[in-house]
Amino acid sequence: MEVHGFPNVRTLLLYFFTSYIITKIFISSFTYILFTNRTAIFIMLSLFLYFSSNHADLNLNDLGLERIPSRYLNECPGVYDPLSVRQLNISRNNFIHIPGLPTFANLISLDVSNNGLSFLPDEIGTMIYLKTLIAKNNLLEELPKTMCNLEEMEALYLSGNRIESLPPVVFNMPKLRILHLGGNMIDCLPYAIGSLSRLEILYLGGNRLRDVPATIGRLHRLSSLALCDNALETIPSTLGELRNLESLSLHNNMLKTLPTEIVKLQNLQQLSLRNNPLVHHFVHNMELEPPKLKELAGRIVRLKMSKLPIKDMLPRELIAYLKSANQCVNPRCKGVYFEACVEHIKFVDFCGKYRVPLLQFLWLEFLKYLTYTTTCYYIIFNQIFSSPKCSAATPAYVSSESSSDTDEEVPDNMKMKKVLLG
Repeated sequence: MEVHGFPNVRTLLLYFFTSYIITKIFISSFTYILFTNRTAIFIMLSLFLYFSSNHADLNLNDLGLERIPSRYLNECPGVYDPLSVRQLNISRNNFIHIPGLPTFANLISLDVSNNGLSFLPDEIGTMIYLKTLIAKNNLLEELPKTMCNLEEMEALYLSGNRIESLPPVVFNMPKLRILHLGGNMIDCLPYAIGSLSRLEILYLGGNRLRDVPATIGRLHRLSSLALCDNALETIPSTLGELRNLESLSLHNNMLKTLPTEIVKLQNLQQLSLRNNPLVHHFVHNMELEPPKLKELAGRIVRLKMSKLPIKDMLPRELIAYLKSANQCVNPRCKGVYFEACVEHIKFVDFCGKYRVPLLQFLWLEFLKYLTYTTTCYYIIFNQIFSSPKCSAATPAYVSSESSSDTDEEVPDNMKMKKVLLG
């Protein structure tokens, strides 16, 4: 029944439902438009702040460019100023030369790697604020003399070029910390290399070096030294003076011996020696002498003596032998040993199966002197423990067992985490 002048209930419900839908659509549309406008405003504001910032970065890498576009070389008042650019990346392009580079006079970082550059412009010497230069994988043979003005330089990446000698300009960079010269044609290093006192990372892999000057031992801040992929037959004993060295790469050389001073490198964590004559000769001629049956049986009986009533059942001579056992110096090991105390190193590249004396490995021709060594380095799972009881003349052995040693009780500065031999 419908009262005159008043709609029925169905009409009212339809009216309110329709109004609700229309209102919701309007609010959603308004919100979307507002959000879109706010996003556009935000993007425009961000771009403005980016280009007007005093610390702008300009990234033009991998664009197939042969020259820097002129719009980046000219100032646009209120929007862009090349003098405000602090980091310029023009890597992976087709540059043969770089005209217009002096426009970016306030650069801190410049990346020109992976181009076809055969030289750097002399004007680069005017960029006195430059701290990082990445010019790897080009055709560079030398650096311009004007770079001696770059006294703020901290990192120089020049790997993969045609450089034949250490660029003299690096000796005018007193703050230089990182020097990469791998994959060049360098056949010798000057004695002045020792004057780069702030150097922390030195990469010289993939060159033609036959020796290294003893002055390299003066680089006391060096933490990483790569001399891999050269023709080195010896390395100086002064390497033992690099007290902060953590990584030493010597693989793919002609090394027949290593100086025993290497064991002084208490912070050394990674030593790479694979593909050297000393490794091949040692592994192929290593005599593996397992502990005697008496030694193995004595270890087990000695550990069980406190739990089993066997003291009254054994001869006095055997009791005396069992009491002569020494506790293993490894703090995580509960075992004992008698004559066959083994200092060993786990060859991570040989699946951990070869365990051999470190000092014996370091200097084969002086092995006879190691018989009288009073201190050795007991290496288990690539960790070094100082052990006054070990004898370097004891036999090495092969084992495929997993060690239960952990890092919990070993000081961080007494660890060698990796020895790469194969």
